[in-house]
Amino acid sequence: MNALHAHLENKTHVIWDWNGTLLSDIEHAVKTVNRLLKEENLPLITVGSYKKVFGFPVSKYYETLGFDTTPSAFLALCERFNQYFYEDLITACDLWPGARETLRMVKRSGKTQSLLSASEHGMLLESVRRFQVEDLFDHVFGIHDKTAASKVERGRELMARAGSNPNQTVLVGDTDHDLEVADHLGIDVILVEHGHQCPTRLRAIHSAVIKVF
Repeated sequence: MNALHAHLENKTHVIWDWNGTLLSDIEHAVKTVNRLLKEENLPLITVGSYKKVFGFPVSKYYETLGFDTTPSAFLALCERFNQYFYEDLITACDLWPGARETLRMVKRSGKTQSLLSASEHGMLLESVRRFQVEDLFDHVFGIHDKTAASKVERGRELMARAGSNPNQTVLVGDTDHDLEVADHLGIDVILVEHGHQCPTRLRAIHSAVIKVF
């Protein structure tokens, strides 16, 4: 918590990313993608190679892996990914060790906490309930479809709903898209080194890349 504490000292609202940042789901995501790759007779990937190529919008990432990303094929691919990913998410994954304790400490400090995710909103709500952390968040915002395109618009809606002062708000995430979102919202951002993109990629674009848990 020490490295994170310094970045939160003058903040009143902490916006957390979910997948990769709080939820330890990288290996599960790779397993799910490899299932899709195998079905299409495409080369499989490792966790290491995944962290080097994963990004937003995910359509470009899928294209890099060799998938057909024409509109209809991409929508079908997203449906299959979500079906496979969520069918055993609760048994396959959990929050990162220390994540719940960190969330509780931030809540006890009196700060507002929100979730902003590229996951489909209904699936995000269900995941948060199943992992029994819904009481730790004041707001939970996922996107309205399964394409994981961008969190920018939902971020704007979240800021308006929370009535947050941008100068007192910080986003904690694990990808270059979180940096992009924070730039659009005019807020600070902390990137964690344990998520869906490798620390080397993140440190090349941002100075605050830290070990949180």
